[in-house]
Amino acid sequence: MSRSRIVFFFLSAILVFPLLAATLLRAADTGQAKPEDDSFYKYLAVFSETLGLVRQAYVDDPNMDTLMAGALDGTTDALDPFSLYVPASQVPGYLQANTVGKRYSGMTLLKERGIAFVVAVEKGSPGDGAAIKPGDIVAKMNGRSTRVMPLWEMQEALAAQPGSKVTMELIRAGEPVQVAFELKAFEPPPVSLTVVDGVPVLRVPTFDDKTAAAVRDALTKNGDKVKDKLLVDLRGVSSGDAESAYATARLFTTGEMGALKRRAEELQVFKSEDRPAWQGKMVILVDRGTLGAAEVFATVLRQKQKTELVGERTFGHAGRQGSADLSSGGRLLFTEAFYTGPDKKPLNEALKPDLLVDERSRTYLEKDTPMNELILRRGIRRLLGQEPDTEAKAA
Repeated sequence: MSRSRIVFFFLSAILVFPLLAATLLRAADTGQAKPEDDSFYKYLAVFSETLGLVRQAYVDDPNMDTLMAGALDGTTDALDPFSLYVPASQVPGYLQANTVGKRYSGMTLLKERGIAFVVAVEKGSPGDGAAIKPGDIVAKMNGRSTRVMPLWEMQEALAAQPGSKVTMELIRAGEPVQVAFELKAFEPPPVSLTVVDGVPVLRVPTFDDKTAAAVRDALTKNGDKVKDKLLVDLRGVSSGDAESAYATARLFTTGEMGALKRRAEELQVFKSEDRPAWQGKMVILVDRGTLGAAEVFATVLRQKQKTELVGERTFGHAGRQGSADLSSGGRLLFTEAFYTGPDKKPLNEALKPDLLVDERSRTYLEKDTPMNELILRRGIRRLLGQEPDTEAKAA
């Protein structure tokens, strides 16, 4: 055996022995290793083996920082689109971007399985002005492929200084679309109540600490228009907090409304003993951009008041995000709990509308009608009792 190999084995023994000793001591202390611990070490061993083989056998000498960042991104991406890892050097920039949010772009972007896509675009925002649509796949941002661009970096680009230009290459219906817009502050639309074809339509653009009061005010001022029927538009509503959604739901129902759950533990319970401010037949419009707090509101009314949902399947995620500082200085953001409806089931799956409105449900006469307009028309007819039975449409 060569001298270099002897030295290698000697150094390896020095490094491995303390780890082995610690493992044995821990096993002795607990009696035996738990099955889940065995699984953890098994996966860790596979990861270490894979990393070693890549370093030795890949065609080019790989960058270890890039490999580890990709591995951590992949770990959080496998959880849900809202969990992510931010490297230590990028944490300050991310925190700053997080305070800005979508106030300069009006866009909600997420990334899942390596694919970046548009969840929602607020009316009157720069993103709306550039004709960006929910469901658009973002292939490139500012000339960079989003395949290797982490979500936190995309969010930072959308929260840059007002006046900054953002370019995107989108994939829409299989075709590339080039867009560009300038970041700037814009005024989000307020809660509004209008009458469409004789039907009162309440538009709730977000759920914050002012929403419940704004909805109550709209109902009070339009009492002559809102008698026993109401259409609530939650399409594209992806912002807001769940507690405000529960508070707004109290205007329409009472009793148990839901909870915040972490695994089997209920962290918070939401209920009301107040008399509702308005009751009657209600239909809620939803689409793929209906997310989070809007899904909480829709679920509460659906389960408590038998309110029907009309439109597309919702996004399917109403969770509370937690964070943890890592020893490296990086930060891990993850879903720590889910909100529920009255049935106490976590809202972690898409809500299926009672009347599904999508490309497959179009009639020949509706083939040229924009989807937004089609959902609105179907919702109005459903509220007026003019739509066929749900099962016939959803089949």
